[in-house]
Amino acid sequence: MMKRTDFSLNTAKKRGRNRYYIFNEQDYQRFLHLKDISDVLHAAVIHDFRGFSVALQPLVKAGCRQPFGAETLMRFSSGQFGTISPAEFIPILEESGLIIPAGRWIIREALQACKKLRETIPDFQVSINISQIQIEKSDVIQDISAELENAKLPPEALIVELTESALLEDNSNARHFLKELRKAGIRLALDDFGTGYSNFHYLNELRPDIIKIDRSFTAKAIKDAKEYDLLKRFCTMIHRLNIKICIEGVETEDEWEKIRLMDPDYSQGYLWGKPCSFDELLQKGLRF
Repeated sequence: MMKRTDFSLNTAKKRGRNRYYIFNEQDYQRFLHLKDISDVLHAAVIHDFRGFSVALQPLVKAGCRQPFGAETLMRFSSGQFGTISPAEFIPILEESGLIIPAGRWIIREALQACKKLRETIPDFQVSINISQIQIEKSDVIQDISAELENAKLPPEALIVELTESALLEDNSNARHFLKELRKAGIRLALDDFGTGYSNFHYLNELRPDIIKIDRSFTAKAIKDAKEYDLLKRFCTMIHRLNIKICIEGVETEDEWEKIRLMDPDYSQGYLWGKPCSFDELLQKGLRF
């Protein structure tokens, strides 16, 4: 009873001042489940990131249908829970602060994979997702620079992916991060465009090198003529700002036939390849 009461009190506090919460057993069981996952993640980080792995999803140049790089994605599995969805474990990493050591780990793994892939494709690049927590609570630029030097890779081998929300907070850390990113010569990709603020004012403020159009936006454009026209016009405007476009979520040849008429620079999606291990990517021959 005390544990359930404590859970209810903390839940009410999280909702803000002068709020109340009526206990719900399903909520409580969900809380316990997430706590168990958090404990497993802590143990994994302590034991040299046991259970963590890297998946790579090809990024393709639209004109030639050939990969120029890959997005690096974090995966996690444990004996207790099996494979856990990133939608479930990434927020736990961020809330607990474990995203900082885990983030350093995936930067290192991604750049080492890029180094090996460059033996096959000399100019191969990797993109890495950086969270707002890493920007606010760690010197992530220093982490990136150190790993680039360790892998003996140039700055153009890396693309940093961020969502708008990670950069639009009015704080010195975000401004410093953007300044140092440009100073280091590392490109910025604005991820999930079409799901957040999606305001042209922010494009001028953030000055990204690449905009990634979210799958939800792509799917609407494929099904609806007005949405298609809107996305096509948007691509034209973005190109006039000297920003490159990557359209995500292309799953079939029919979809690609429609999307390629928008003249995107890059594309990503199941048509080109699902997220896979480094070895699987090599076995596929990196050809589409």
